[in-house]
Amino acid sequence: MNAPFASRASILTVLLATAGLPGATAAQYRLPTVVSSVKAESLHADAVKLAAAGRWRDAARLYRRSAEFRAADDPLGSRCLSEAAALAYAAGDRSGARTDMVHAADRALARGDLRTAALAYLDAAWIAQEQEKPSQVWEFGHRAEILAASPLLSESDRGVILQRIERAPVAMRTAMRAGR
Repeated sequence: MNAPFASRASILTVLLATAGLPGATAAQYRLPTVVSSVKAESLHADAVKLAAAGRWRDAARLYRRSAEFRAADDPLGSRCLSEAAALAYAAGDRSGARTDMVHAADRALARGDLRTAALAYLDAAWIAQEQEKPSQVWEFGHRAEILAASPLLSESDRGVILQRIERAPVAMRTAMRAGR
């Protein structure tokens, strides 16, 4: 075998070997579902203990982490985020509570749970009202109103959402309607 042919053959072999390797994103390690579920449950249990001990900020952080490890279709993901929001609110972190509640709503909506999503958006709007952020009150309240109008909701679920809207403070309802 002559040198130029051997050189070309080795280059061709390297190129073929490189082409056969998985891409960077495909080669990244992905946690198996079982390991993720176990980690989510462990974080959830630790968050419950911290909340009971009055360590609300730390518990909220663990609830958020627990939600991150849960599959998108796991209803406990949005529940963990709602718990994180409640604890952040209790700890005085209104911005964190609002953000967590919006994430809980988005996650519930992605699963098709319109009732839970609408109620979480209303909670986020309520917190935004406390923070005097009328554009966010309108945005989150409007999302809830759109969901309440969905033909996919049962009449009882629609009633719960509309009743929550009617029980909202006047300033909040006014801000919700200002964007119309």
